[in-house]
Amino acid sequence: MRALRSRRRSSRDVRVLGAVAWALCLGSGCHRPAGRLTYETLQSAAEQRELRYGVYLPPAWDRTTPLPLVVLLHGRGDDETSADRTSLTSALDAGIRAGTIPPFVMATPEGEVGFWANWYDGSYRWKDWVLDEVIPDVAARYPVVATQAGLHLVGVSMGGGGGLQMWLGEPSRFASASILSAPIMNEADTRRLLRRFTSDRVVERVFGPPGSSAGHDPYVVLTQPEHLQGSRLLFGAATHDIPVMLASNRSFHRHLSEMSLPHRYLEFPGRHGWKAWSDAIPYALCVQLQETCSIPAPASWQVAVVERN
Repeated sequence: MRALRSRRRSSRDVRVLGAVAWALCLGSGCHRPAGRLTYETLQSAAEQRELRYGVYLPPAWDRTTPLPLVVLLHGRGDDETSADRTSLTSALDAGIRAGTIPPFVMATPEGEVGFWANWYDGSYRWKDWVLDEVIPDVAARYPVVATQAGLHLVGVSMGGGGGLQMWLGEPSRFASASILSAPIMNEADTRRLLRRFTSDRVVERVFGPPGSSAGHDPYVVLTQPEHLQGSRLLFGAATHDIPVMLASNRSFHRHLSEMSLPHRYLEFPGRHGWKAWSDAIPYALCVQLQETCSIPAPASWQVAVVERN
């Protein structure tokens, strides 16, 4: 019965979410892809419709040597083309050519305004779309490292919040998670924040009623180094980010530091948007894809590293 109920969403749901994303795009300026990425279309079993994802391939790759796979989750109002901008792809190309960033394949799935979650009411399955469909499809098309060491997660804004939830549910699946400009809060505070942007009804459709344990409270899940399960966590926000993003990241950094839980914390110049993220993502990948990163953080950044004892 659950499977049947999960399919009982109307086309109106899809149109409403699409309209919300389009309105947000109009408010912030619609992005037109620069064309560096290529795009694939899949018939999604999770979503029962066609969805797209973008693929970034490194310069001068022989397409036979297996590479790590980075999955980049976009924010609210963005789509699978959001990372296809010269400011980001040129920085990645330059870092790979210079040898400061190891070569990698990157997938950028479409996620609408779905919070990158399997909704509590069964109507959307964005987590399944990413983990069970996009990642295997990329692996079928390109040689990627098929172990924990080869899978890295990056999320910005809504993608950071959803990506953190994916990672908290199964950290041993990922070599690393890099969470930028996302609200990192306990369950109660997260629900209060979401109600500023959407209705109680939508919050409960996505996450269930309070106490349903549909999500993962990072303050509860991460209290000991062993909880990382061999994965690495990097997170942070821009210096002029949305205030709740910066404040919540600072608070979570203090919490993990008190727990002596290994992580890397960043504060980087800019505001809540791709201009700042295009600077932060190459640095995050430099430190997450290899043992030692030769790119020094700019002097204007605040970087704190808590190592394993």
